[in-house]
Amino acid sequence: MNPTRGFVALGVFVGLLSAIFILQYTAAPYEPQRLYIFQYLLRTQDLAGAVLVIFIAVAAAIPAIGRPAAALVEAIARNPWPTAVASFLVLCAAQIYVADNHALAGDEHLMLMQSKAFAAGRLAAEFPPALLTWLIPWDYAHRWLMASTTTGEVVPVYWPGYALLLAPFSLLGIPWACNPLLASGSLVLMGRLASRLTGVPQAAGWAMLFALASPAFTGMALSYFSMTAHLFFNLAYAWILLERTPRRLLLAGVVGSAALILSNPVPHLLFAAPWIVWIARQPGARRALLTLAAGYAPLGLGLGIGWWVFVRQVQGDIWFAPYPADDDPYHRLGNFLWFWQVQFHRVFTEPTESTLAKRLAEQVKLWLWTVPGLPALAAAGWWLARKQPPLHLLGLSLICTALGYLVVWFDQGYGWGVRYLHPAFGALPVLAAAAIVLVRDPTLGLALRRYAASAALLSLVLATSLRWAQIHAFMEDQLSRRPPFEKGARQIVFVFRDYNYYTQDLVQNDPFLRDPVIFMLSHGRRNDYLMMRRYFPNAHQVLDTQYGHVWRLD
Repeated sequence: MNPTRGFVALGVFVGLLSAIFILQYTAAPYEPQRLYIFQYLLRTQDLAGAVLVIFIAVAAAIPAIGRPAAALVEAIARNPWPTAVASFLVLCAAQIYVADNHALAGDEHLMLMQSKAFAAGRLAAEFPPALLTWLIPWDYAHRWLMASTTTGEVVPVYWPGYALLLAPFSLLGIPWACNPLLASGSLVLMGRLASRLTGVPQAAGWAMLFALASPAFTGMALSYFSMTAHLFFNLAYAWILLERTPRRLLLAGVVGSAALILSNPVPHLLFAAPWIVWIARQPGARRALLTLAAGYAPLGLGLGIGWWVFVRQVQGDIWFAPYPADDDPYHRLGNFLWFWQVQFHRVFTEPTESTLAKRLAEQVKLWLWTVPGLPALAAAGWWLARKQPPLHLLGLSLICTALGYLVVWFDQGYGWGVRYLHPAFGALPVLAAAAIVLVRDPTLGLALRRYAASAALLSLVLATSLRWAQIHAFMEDQLSRRPPFEKGARQIVFVFRDYNYYTQDLVQNDPFLRDPVIFMLSHGRRNDYLMMRRYFPNAHQVLDTQYGHVWRLD
């Protein structure tokens, strides 16, 4: 078979199979309810993505497209840093104008709010205790955030590493630049890994283009999720471990500990597991593992455990604990163990048909949010490089990450691309680049290079345009469900709760209410009115809409 025809057939097959799966998986009762946001986005965005994958798979076979595409690969390989800088600038602009510089999900906002608290030299946000249930979605308390009704302190349950990374950007008023910077750094690391591990400088151009042309990579950078930071630190971890000197092992531990505390330790643990096992099987394993652990310990244990203790202090006594909150050590130990058992079962479960379907849906998104055929090309690269440990380990990190989430019961919810796999996403472009440069058959190699370059160029232009348009449309629709207000004027904006549209996530405030506009979650018009008369007697209502009402503070 002509290799090009095989690539076209694969792309068409994947596109059709993905469309069939989406139609089946998102059948009633999911569609058109936005409450099931993962299924909703799969149905409303990824059917179009499947059609585009089929189109690109066919169009990439046009010979005329291959020449400029190949020239682009060469240009990127010669200019990796200028490419990264240009990508950073474009992603910053897209964060502002495509994603509206808006933290879509509640956990995105919690990270952003925490970063502003850190930037102010404080450990937690602080709101008036009497207004807590208006200022935060109270049903998130003891789940995604802890809030003290005594002090008014509010902290997310997530570990603080990503918020600390965001803090200097928040201090400068440019939090939107953090993820684009991390994505650009990840781009360089992918290029460096590809060229070094294959011994072919051109591989850097292939890896960087495959990443840039995958909307999963650029789309995740247009958010305030911590996944781009996970990707950057995991790639840096792999780069450092290419040499197992004591100094680099210690440094890898430090970088790994920074990855552990970004939001939760699972993404890095899954990525790092194959590397640690590999180190354990090498000569001098005991000393190497102790050195690596010494790097992990200070930040991982100190900041990780210290933050957990602080969050528990903010939480205070657990009113639903099984034993009294007294000084009895057995009661304290029982409550401690019970608390962690509850936290564990909130996340992990035995694999079921439902969780397998969710993970399969994420694999569909992986194919539809990357350069057409990229996972297959990466699999081929993994096979060709199976005797080269670092490349093999990158593939194992991706597989380990995918398998690890089989015991997580919930889906990713929001997220552009595949959020749970994103910490290990870097394996795909690097292994795909290896497949391009390591194939030995001249005929197959030439056809592969031409087709892959054409598919990447078309994806960079067409898939990026489609996905960014989808992101912008969704952001605009979500923000339209917040009552209009006058920017700069001192106002309180009440948002009516609509679980189907997650309007509670539109209640986003400065951690110390320093902004002129304060958002509150409505308790109903009458209760809102009584609260305003009590705490803001001089305020007057200026707008009442189907989505909420607005009061001006004089």
